[in-house]
Amino acid sequence: MLKLLELFGGIGAPRKSLENLGIDIKSIDYVEILPCAVKAYDSIFSNNHKPQDITTWNLDVDVLVHGSPCQDFSKNGLNNIKTGRSILFERTLEIIEKDLNKLPKVLLWENVPNLASKRHKHHLNHYLNETSRLGYTNFQAILKASDYNIPQARDRLYVVSILGDNEFDFPKAKPLEKDIRYYLDYDVDFKDYRLTDNELNIFFEKDNQLCVKEATKLGYKVISEFDTINVEFPNSKTRRGRVGDKVAKTLTTQPRQAIYYNNQLRLLTAKEHFRLMGYTDNDYFRIKKSGITDKQISALAGNSICVPVLEEIFKSLIDCGAIDEAIL
Repeated sequence: MLKLLELFGGIGAPRKSLENLGIDIKSIDYVEILPCAVKAYDSIFSNNHKPQDITTWNLDVDVLVHGSPCQDFSKNGLNNIKTGRSILFERTLEIIEKDLNKLPKVLLWENVPNLASKRHKHHLNHYLNETSRLGYTNFQAILKASDYNIPQARDRLYVVSILGDNEFDFPKAKPLEKDIRYYLDYDVDFKDYRLTDNELNIFFEKDNQLCVKEATKLGYKVISEFDTINVEFPNSKTRRGRVGDKVAKTLTTQPRQAIYYNNQLRLLTAKEHFRLMGYTDNDYFRIKKSGITDKQISALAGNSICVPVLEEIFKSLIDCGAIDEAIL
């Protein structure tokens, strides 16, 4: 049985991915400050989560997975590290060293690629130095969700830390088997997911083709059937790369993505957002039944880790022996 600890864990993508692999899990604890995320987690896993004092854990952990708010490290952030939100990784280091009975065999940290940029790399280097001091061997890579059978252009930085001297290879990219057509809910009414007038203003027709304005030399991009269009910033004069070629653009906590088919435009739904992060319709309906709104569900999806990517990382950790098959 694998003992899992999730810190600042959103809606439980690590646990979901391990369960999808058929691994028997003992959830040591789950730490999350956002009430609707806790409620969603409880709905997915039929839990009744009660917050614990982490200083009283004194427990053994095999795998610790943690996140921290991505906004401060993202290109759209304002470098608000001093606000204490993204500094949660510092708290993770304290927990690893001081509050657990022994060091976990594996640490896994997911964040935006911009964490490795010149502006923020000192935070990443601090984390790597501290985990190295504790005896971990670190591996890092930027992985794309679209390389692991999810039609979403979502790049994320993954840092895998294995206790002791180990070899580890991140999972190899795979051809995308199913594009976004297989993730759509064709029963929805386009009128219920209409774009705002402001968003519609960036579209126009040219030579009997639908186009969207972009800050490129040409000034626009032709849209094909089942392309997605990011309309989060319709008034931007510098926006480019709005269009996804039958894949979703990166889902955010305030997603405004349109899909074009049957000669019509509509926004992606909360259920589709969940599918594009690797969750099931049953997960969506359980959360919906708990009283969480579609707007909140979409935000939770945008803040989650992509489940199929985690599945592949865990497979690689098992293959290299970092996760002992004897405990599975």
